[in-house]
Amino acid sequence: MKRIAITCFLALAFVFSDCKKAKEDLQGGVITFSKGTVKIFDKTGKVKPVSVDTFLLPEDKIETGKDSYADIQLTEGLLVRVKENTSLVLKKIFVDSANGEVYTDFGLIKGKVFSKVDTKLSKTSKVTVSTPTVVASVRGTDFIVEETGKGTSTRVSNGAVEVTDADDPSKVAVADSGEEVSSDGNNLKEEPLTEDELNELKDDAATVQSITEEQRARIQEILKDFQENKARILQGLEEQKQRNKELIEGAKEENRKLLEDTKNAGKEEKEAIKKSAQEEKDKVKSSMDDAKKELENQRKSLKDQAAPK
Repeated sequence: MKRIAITCFLALAFVFSDCKKAKEDLQGGVITFSKGTVKIFDKTGKVKPVSVDTFLLPEDKIETGKDSYADIQLTEGLLVRVKENTSLVLKKIFVDSANGEVYTDFGLIKGKVFSKVDTKLSKTSKVTVSTPTVVASVRGTDFIVEETGKGTSTRVSNGAVEVTDADDPSKVAVADSGEEVSSDGNNLKEEPLTEDELNELKDDAATVQSITEEQRARIQEILKDFQENKARILQGLEEQKQRNKELIEGAKEENRKLLEDTKNAGKEEKEAIKKSAQEEKDKVKSSMDDAKKELENQRKSLKDQAAPK
């Protein structure tokens, strides 16, 4: 099966904060707004609650119903809108704000996803959207990818998107601002956007919501709690490790004593058996000596009786 990948190279140094060197980054995204029927499932298929500030982690799946959508912020300057009747999997999310790197991989099963990049692009970061049709490298900002089940369309309002056939890398097309590249799985076709398609892109770009200052503060609290909980967990693990070591050493000592006792008990038992055997041997020898003596006496008596008188 062919796949479509839309790759954005992002120069990103911040993750929901203005700190250039965050010690820990949240490896995921956050719901900034949702409307209508939106469902989120974790990698095991368990339903997660949906609300503003809901965190999305790698392998989470988002499904939207009719007239529904969800806005997601992955990091400063990168926003995603999962539009109506869409199924999307966040296959991979990795954020390293200390080195200014973001790597994401979206799996678009069906429907539409809008992405808005409000930051300069670089080769240090990568965002991928996968569908069953083509591979596209994003060099622009606002774009929509739509998967219908019969093909994929990539529409751009600003910047440019390079689309490459997944099975034949020699087939390449570029969608510049105001253009679309569509694929039926065999051919790539370039054409201008219709007025409705262009208006849809402009509307999404104007209304997709980033995190508010209140949400930003909430995220900082969560990250702080994460650090504190991590420290407590590590301390607990270290203490448990020490307790386990003591238990193991204690068990070793108990086993050593048990083996020594067993060894001593075995030695005593062997001595008792040996003594009993010797006593039995002596008893048998004594009985044989008595029998021999009795036999000798009887023979002597017979001899005396047979002697001439």
